[in-house]
Amino acid sequence: MELVQLPTHPHLLIPSNMSGSYCVLCRQVAGSSSRVDGYWCTACHVGHFHKECAESPMELNHHPYHPPHPLSLRRLVVSESSDMCNCCGDELGEGHCLICSFIIHLRCAMEPPALEPRPFTYDACGLLLDGPSLPWVCLQCGVMIHRECIDLPRLIRISRHEHRLCYVSSLPPPAHESSSWSCGVCRKVMDSRYSVYSCIKDNCYYAVHSKCATREDVWDGKDLEGVPEESEDVEEPFEIIDDRTIRHFSHEHHLLKLNEDGNGGSFDGNKHCQACALPVRVHLGNIYSCTDCDCDFTLHEKCANLPRKIWYILRPHRLKLETSGTDIKRCDICAQDCCGFVYKCCTEDCRFKVDASCASVSEPFIHKSHPHLLFSASISTSEKACSGCKEGFTFRTLQCMECDFVLCFKCITLPPKIRYKQDRHPDLVLRGGEEEDV
Repeated sequence: MELVQLPTHPHLLIPSNMSGSYCVLCRQVAGSSSRVDGYWCTACHVGHFHKECAESPMELNHHPYHPPHPLSLRRLVVSESSDMCNCCGDELGEGHCLICSFIIHLRCAMEPPALEPRPFTYDACGLLLDGPSLPWVCLQCGVMIHRECIDLPRLIRISRHEHRLCYVSSLPPPAHESSSWSCGVCRKVMDSRYSVYSCIKDNCYYAVHSKCATREDVWDGKDLEGVPEESEDVEEPFEIIDDRTIRHFSHEHHLLKLNEDGNGGSFDGNKHCQACALPVRVHLGNIYSCTDCDCDFTLHEKCANLPRKIWYILRPHRLKLETSGTDIKRCDICAQDCCGFVYKCCTEDCRFKVDASCASVSEPFIHKSHPHLLFSASISTSEKACSGCKEGFTFRTLQCMECDFVLCFKCITLPPKIRYKQDRHPDLVLRGGEEEDV
């Protein structure tokens, strides 16, 4: 009987009929209805080998499922930790990449790949999807991407960051060994092996998933590659007349600063701030009041310093501060009516508007009632009830990444401390809802 020496086994093998037997290489049972050609080792009695499995090459190059690196054949034993085949998803694989963690069953490597959608981790977005279409693959380097990811912009600006972001194929190690990269939009941990958008500034460690960066509420749709960076035109909200007097852009008369205790002039607590539309006593601190005795125009000092133009975390376009006059507007963030100042989108034909209070919210947001930072991570309204007012349907929210705490913008913009003259303790502090003995 002819003995055969093959690279897949260290001993000489003899031809045999292995119908109904188990192949130790592909881990499949051969059919028993007819003769199945195979091999048997008489030295170690390890088991049967399919003829095509035993004659498999020890190394495959340019495999359709992993073109960039060679695959080497290895035999796994039961005691080894289980791996998962990157082709069929079943555990245990015999072919593995010599460079990276790619692994594939011998039977999957030897059979021609079926031209049907399979789950892949796409290199451009890092997502594992069972999409309705096949990926686009580079045969030289093995990069796999969605069709829609082919047109990803190179250089963008998003609403969540002050600097421009550049598309990069991978991230460098994080600044600290104990830390990891997290997406600046969804706040999830990022895999540094896949393409992302990263800040172009040195020593600014900010990055975003490509899918998060190109969301419609984050990116304005413009590729800035080749477009020079414009200097920000800063318009001051008021002109300083002297150490107590200003001329605000929204009013024709001079405004005089009054201290919260009434020093420096008459402090009328019944007046309302023209910007936030709240009583002047709601916010503790100084106010500006019109020097014309027949004019009731009043501003909180905080509201008087509102910038004329802003980049807002929930809008990709720049916003401009406008006075509302007698018009009542509905804020697109908290859905409340407002008769004070609003920020409107600078883009033509865009009617987005946000009241001054909601526009002042930035992330990460610190709320007195909660120990963790809050972020706007979701593109849609939260399905969870607000932890403050307990309302189940809210427009936009800020969420805690460490627990289930959620706040709607109506609760977020409540002042932490107010003054109420009808109470024997005039200063009232906002509480988080916990019960305490009084």
